[in-house]
Amino acid sequence: MPAEPPGHRDPPDPFDEQTFFIGELGDMFETHRPYGRSETGFLAGRSFRPAANIYETSSGITITLDVPGISREDIDLKIEGNRLTVSGKRDFIRDHADEEFVRLERGFGSFKRIFEIPGDVDHDRVTAKLEQGVLMVDVPRRESRREIRVESEEWQK
Repeated sequence: MPAEPPGHRDPPDPFDEQTFFIGELGDMFETHRPYGRSETGFLAGRSFRPAANIYETSSGITITLDVPGISREDIDLKIEGNRLTVSGKRDFIRDHADEEFVRLERGFGSFKRIFEIPGDVDHDRVTAKLEQGVLMVDVPRRESRREIRVESEEWQK
């Protein structure tokens, strides 16, 4: 599994930044290999990290993840406090038993993404839907605003 960005683990890992750097460095070299990812060897079965977009609405946060080829049953969502964890897996599919890859770019394996949601999350109203390979998770905030009526008193002399 690719390293999470530094500072996103609980408890913090003292080697967090090093692990992240090594993962990024490996990805850099992987991208520039003549035929890309290898099916065998130390790069085999490397997990992938679905791309995510996060945007804020008036009612909360919406997170979309690109998860093409992953069924609903292979995705797990968990929310604890203000932390949303999305994990899942995409199996390696071989079209033909005798094929030999010249280039293998589609990621497969397990993934885990952790998102910190600012504000007071309304756990009971979190929704998720999977449509055309895009997972959309709506995380509403709990209503914390209320109108306060200021009453006036007539000062009596």
